[in-house]
Amino acid sequence: MSDFTRRTKKWLIRFITPPRTLKITKVGWYFIALTFAVGFAAVNSGNNLLYIILGAMLSFIVASGVMSNIALRDLVITREISDRAFAKTPTLYRFGVKNKKRFFPSYLILLKDEAPFMTGGFLTYLGPKGEEFPVVEALFPKRGPFALGNVAVSTSFPFGLFTKGMKRSIDEEILVLPRIREVDPEGFDLRGWEGEVVVSKSGHGGEPWGVTEYFPGDNPRHIHWRSTAKRGDIMRKEFAEESERKITIRLIVSDSNSEDEIEYKIEAAASVAVRFIRGDYAVGLIIGSEFLKPAKGMGQLEKILEALALFSPGRVTAAPPVIDEADTGAIIDV
Repeated sequence: MSDFTRRTKKWLIRFITPPRTLKITKVGWYFIALTFAVGFAAVNSGNNLLYIILGAMLSFIVASGVMSNIALRDLVITREISDRAFAKTPTLYRFGVKNKKRFFPSYLILLKDEAPFMTGGFLTYLGPKGEEFPVVEALFPKRGPFALGNVAVSTSFPFGLFTKGMKRSIDEEILVLPRIREVDPEGFDLRGWEGEVVVSKSGHGGEPWGVTEYFPGDNPRHIHWRSTAKRGDIMRKEFAEESERKITIRLIVSDSNSEDEIEYKIEAAASVAVRFIRGDYAVGLIIGSEFLKPAKGMGQLEKILEALALFSPGRVTAAPPVIDEADTGAIIDV
């Protein structure tokens, strides 16, 4: 679609869409019915007092429309939402509401995203040239990209007889990441794994790797006293090489897996990745035909979570990547 066509479409939508919506509240219906009753009584009786009351009631209706229009006029609405929204997990975000009017405040402003899983915000008062940032909550039902569309802005100011509203289009898309749960990695199929530490070779890292004989010149503080007492020879602890503290998560799904089972596996893979990135491991991912080499840090975690968030079951038929086992470290099949 060309830019001209897109602009034309937006203009037509704006042209045929009423700038304001109007909804009569329950109190408003009672007030309108009472106004008709007073008007009927005034016409039939000719009582001047009833005409004065009728005029006052009609003035209330007109004033309600004018003042609610003023409250909604010249409001600039923005939405600020975190880039790290997780499925089925409450996510806080906020609206930005700026009143560009020089002299008139706005009252009783209600903001509501059209998406049903996003709550609304409320402002009782926003002064002239003022700006507020009401915090609201979203609960995304699933992972993947979400298009966030219109924001409904309404007010029942001043008398609560009518709710007048308008819509603000905020074109924005967010990538919802898989839900993170508490998981035990040892509950999965592990290869090249021993307890909490990936075992590949001896080194000078900080994690115990095994026990071996003590040689002169070794650090005495590394003596393993329990093994020394048991064997009768001085034994020392070995440590895993820090560069070998890496794992690769392999997502295994098939056509026989249901949608819920696939989502469970994706959530498990994301949860395992978070657990080991926080443990200062280099973590990689094998998903479909893609292979993310193990790396450390939050940047790597974001790449893994984004790949899992965008994964679709249709990709399970792709051929697995050809990789060197030396690049993967330990492999966790999920």
